[in-house]
Amino acid sequence: MINYVNWLYESSVFITGTVFIYQLFLKSKTTFTFNRFFLLSGLIFALLLPFFRLNLFSTSSVNDDFAVLMAPVTIVSGDVKTLFTAPAFKWPTARIIYSIGVMLFLIRVIHGLIKLGFWSRKAVFARHGRFKVAYLPGSFSPFSFFNLVFIGQNDYTEEEINQIIAHEISHSVKWHSADVILLESVLIFQWFNPFVWILRRNLKEIHEFQADRAVLHQGVSPVNYKKLLLYQRTGARLELVNSFHKSFIKKRFIMMSKNNNTSKRTTLFATIALLTFFIGFMACNQTEENARVAESGEVLKSDSETDVYDIVDQMPKFPGGDKALGMFLINNTNYPDEAVQNKLEGRVYIKFIIDEKGKVTEPEIVRSSGHPILDEEALRVISVLPDWTPGSLNGEAVNVNYTVPINFQLSSESKSSPN
Repeated sequence: MINYVNWLYESSVFITGTVFIYQLFLKSKTTFTFNRFFLLSGLIFALLLPFFRLNLFSTSSVNDDFAVLMAPVTIVSGDVKTLFTAPAFKWPTARIIYSIGVMLFLIRVIHGLIKLGFWSRKAVFARHGRFKVAYLPGSFSPFSFFNLVFIGQNDYTEEEINQIIAHEISHSVKWHSADVILLESVLIFQWFNPFVWILRRNLKEIHEFQADRAVLHQGVSPVNYKKLLLYQRTGARLELVNSFHKSFIKKRFIMMSKNNNTSKRTTLFATIALLTFFIGFMACNQTEENARVAESGEVLKSDSETDVYDIVDQMPKFPGGDKALGMFLINNTNYPDEAVQNKLEGRVYIKFIIDEKGKVTEPEIVRSSGHPILDEEALRVISVLPDWTPGSLNGEAVNVNYTVPINFQLSSESKSSPN
C-alpha cells in the first residue's frame, strides 16, 4: 500500500504541473469543453497515479521494494562537522496541524450541505421540465445544485428569471455540481496546496463560461444578458453550488465576445505537455527515493527459504537506538578525498540483514548514489557496525532486513573551491 505522505506529495506535484500547463496553453482559449476535460483529467490522474508504479525507464535489476527505517545520515565534506539529518519539525506536530485542517474543511463541506438543506425547506418549488426551481424568500444570488435551481423570486423580472434558469440548467445538464463536489472533497485532504485552489477557481470559471455560451446559443440578446450579469444583486452564496454571481464578470464578458477558437494545435500542445510532464515526473520519481516506507504492525516474509523478514513484532535495535546509530555512522564515515576533488555528491541506500544473534550480515547497495567511490565508503562503514539486539517475531529471534540511507553532501567551501 502506498504511504499517505507519498500520495499527498506525488498528487500535489502532478496537480501543480496540470495547473501550470493549463495556465500556459489553455486559460485564455474558448475551448471550454476541452479545458474542463483537461483539468478534470489532470486532477483524477494526480489522485490515482501514486497508486501505480510504472517502470517506464527501469533498466536495473535491483529490487527497489525495501523499507527505510530511519532518517538519512548526512556526511558533509571538509572541516564541517557531520550531522544527523532531522526533519525541520517533528512529524507528530505536522500531523496535528494537517489533521486540524482536514477536520475544518470537512466541517465546512458538511455545513454547506446542511445549509443547502435548510434553504430547501424554506423554498417554494415549481417544475421546469425535469428540473425543479426553488423560489427563495429574500435576496439570493441564483445558484444550482444538480437538478435544483434556486432563485430569489422577488429580485428579477420574468424575462430575467428565464435567462437565469437557462444558465443554471446548463450547469445541471453538464454535471458541473459533480465537479464542484470532487474539488471540495480534494480540498479536504489537500487544503494546504495552493494549486488545488487555483485549479478549483479555473474550473469554476469554465463552468460559468459554458453556461453563458449555452444561454447565448438559445438566442438571448447578448446586451440584455450582460446587463443582467452586471446589475443583478449579490446575495448569500455557498461554495458547494454553481452560483450566478458577479465575480470575474469582466472575464465572462471577454469570453462571450471571443470567437470560438477551438485550435487543435493548442489542445494538442497542451496534451503533449501534460504527457511529457507525467513521463518526466514518473521517471524522476523512480530515480529518487521511491523506497517503501514501513508501516507499523506489518509483517512481510521477504524470502521463504532463509526466513528473512522486513517488519517484525520487535524490530532490531542498535545499542542506544537510532540516534546512536546515526552518530556511529557520522563518526566512522569518511568523505573520500577523490569525491571532494571531483565534487561528487549523492545518497546511498545500504540494505543488510541483522541475524538471529544480532550480527550485521550481507550488506548490499540497493540504491546507488551514482558514484562508486561513495557507494564503497557507505558499504565499508556498514560492514563495521557492532552487534545489535536482534529482532523477534512471536517471541522468537529472527533474521530481519534493515536499510540505512547515507547522504554525502559537499560543504559550501568544497563546492566553491577549484579542483
